[in-house]
Amino acid sequence: MKEITHIYSLKPHWQHTITAAIGAALIADKWLVQPTSLGTGGSYFLEVAPGISVIVLDLVFNQPVRINRKGTDEEFYIIHYDFSDEMNVIRVEGQQQKLAYKTGIGLGVMDNSTDSIFEPVVNERVFAIRLIVAKKLLDFVLPVTGKSKKKAVYFYDTIDSKSQIIMHRIKNKAFTDPAYDLYLRGVAFKLLAKFMDRYSNTKKTRLVSGKEATALDLTKEYLLKHLYDDFPGVEVVSEMAGMSVSKYKLLFKSMYQDSPKKFFIRKKMLLAEQLLLSGEYQSVHQIARELGYDRADYFSKQYRAFREKNPDDDFCSLSGFT
Repeated sequence: MKEITHIYSLKPHWQHTITAAIGAALIADKWLVQPTSLGTGGSYFLEVAPGISVIVLDLVFNQPVRINRKGTDEEFYIIHYDFSDEMNVIRVEGQQQKLAYKTGIGLGVMDNSTDSIFEPVVNERVFAIRLIVAKKLLDFVLPVTGKSKKKAVYFYDTIDSKSQIIMHRIKNKAFTDPAYDLYLRGVAFKLLAKFMDRYSNTKKTRLVSGKEATALDLTKEYLLKHLYDDFPGVEVVSEMAGMSVSKYKLLFKSMYQDSPKKFFIRKKMLLAEQLLLSGEYQSVHQIARELGYDRADYFSKQYRAFREKNPDDDFCSLSGFT
């Protein structure tokens, strides 16, 4: 695996070391073009305003790469928005987290004083935006973690819908666009404003630490693997996560915008829709049994509640059975 080591800074000089190390080209202290030996694409760095910079990663790696970011004493946070279609892996303080906005967790916040490792997917487009923001600008936002000031802040979350729309627009822009700097500056301000608005209200927000996010992700994967069974009970999954029931329910909803049971049933109904449309079953009752329901009428009731239609409608219209 190719190892790449670098640091970040609010100023562009940090790019010089990584450019020399991997044999990349650096244009105007902004656009880093990665060598063809690693893949295609590159990154784009811009100083947005005093205390605010932004990095866009838009590239494809042709081999496994481990990108090691070393912490420094420069006082800033890194807000990572991962808008890749496939999963990338990030590690902070020994805790691993998979990032992909389509599957849930796509936002990561790291203190520059900590080291982190980023392992991007191979042969797929990696697209991410990293805001570098001076700590003094976020003092009123990030103390909600409840961590000691001596301990570095890092946590994960979903990317809200408005931020997804902002990122989707710039994802289709090329670094060569003459107005790219202007457009990126606007995107950075909008993302930061949305971030501040989202996390400044401590009554509505409970940030999830890296360790907690890892535990929640494991239980989410457990639920997804058992959609053919009954909901195991919040007591079971909270114990798996090493949390009290009340804490687990709070953090799960913060991460996935649903209670554990509603999340499970919603995913189960999506699976039910796939089975109904597959044309591989002779009746709705058979599908209900496949999904662990003793009564087809109860299955139909849940399907209507979550999909706003009767299972018979999907089954009869597309399966070919009557």
